[in-house]
Amino acid sequence: MARRSALAVVASTGVIAVAVGFLAYALQGTDTAPGGRYALKARFLSSDGLDAGAEVAMAGVVVGRVRSVTLDPVAMVSDVVFELDDQLHLPTDSSLSIGSTSLASPAALLVTPGHARSTIPAGGLLTDTHPMVTLEQQVSEYIFGTGGLPPPAGGQ
Repeated sequence: MARRSALAVVASTGVIAVAVGFLAYALQGTDTAPGGRYALKARFLSSDGLDAGAEVAMAGVVVGRVRSVTLDPVAMVSDVVFELDDQLHLPTDSSLSIGSTSLASPAALLVTPGHARSTIPAGGLLTDTHPMVTLEQQVSEYIFGTGGLPPPAGGQ
């Protein structure tokens, strides 16, 4: 009986050790460490599709995470707080858009760096923002709008 109990303890310890190993491996690729990041804020007319925890990407590389997406009840705009790696210092003329890298991926905050010499300090506000353009909006613009075609000869 004692041998069976010892075997159960060894097996249980092994299962727990494997579970802790998987947890450590899973946390390795996430942004759990509080250091190494700073927060910025952005204002969007619409942040449709963007959620807290979404990726912040620049040039196809994940450089941060969205911390929160809230509505400013006075200005009636969406306030997005996001974190960037502290090695990055965005120029003041940088812009943000909401998009996705593929049809199957969730919405992300996409950073287009500017060229200004001055940079946005931690806690700073970005206002050059562009909401996500949905596939339906693109098709509608193509059918009912110009669709990127030149205006007809003779005006309009």
